[in-house]
Amino acid sequence: MRTFIFLLAFLGLLQSTLVDAQDKPELKYKPYPSKKSGESKEDDTNSKSSGSSSTKGSVLSNKPFGVEPNLSLKHRPPNSGNEPLLRLDSKLKPLTEPVYENDRLTFYDCQGVLGRWFQELITAEMNYFNELVELPMVNGQACVVGIGTTKSLTAGRINVQLYASTRQMNDCVRDDRCPIFRSVSLIPKTDNVYRSYFLSDLNRKLISQQCVTSKGKLHPDTTCYTVD
Repeated sequence: MRTFIFLLAFLGLLQSTLVDAQDKPELKYKPYPSKKSGESKEDDTNSKSSGSSSTKGSVLSNKPFGVEPNLSLKHRPPNSGNEPLLRLDSKLKPLTEPVYENDRLTFYDCQGVLGRWFQELITAEMNYFNELVELPMVNGQACVVGIGTTKSLTAGRINVQLYASTRQMNDCVRDDRCPIFRSVSLIPKTDNVYRSYFLSDLNRKLISQQCVTSKGKLHPDTTCYTVD
């Protein structure tokens, strides 16, 4: 029953996202850290004078995690487009055939499932987080969409996995060998769909989790499940 309710809610949000994408002009933005309540006006002035850009009244810190982003911030992805965020049927299934299946997940090639603008957007955001935690960049080509099966703890959940190469993707998806792993789970909220990023590096014992709202606001060091 919970899965059925989740699917209905997610379908409704996807439909509203498509309408928004068609009605809104294409915007350029990048994720920014949520502003802490203790920050002063002096902090705002310093940020603006140091070359920070703002989107919808927010301040983008040059060093949100103590690391200076460089390469990733050169990209200016769209946050909307004429295509739907995801191409799914009435049962929230992709219109293409799976490329691989196991007990927990059914995998689909991102091409034909993700809207091109949305794939560009999450690739750019993932590279922003890659750079902050010093992981290799991705180009968005080695990409699969995973949907939780009925045997999964999160049946129906949709996530996008991005890899630095096709070989790394096959090693992880087919052989479950994932020393470096990057994914973004699509979390339905009352106002839209949030993007919950997860990055890990087993060799460095690194785990990084970030939440980006539908409007591009970054909530660092947390998942979207904890963000209202």
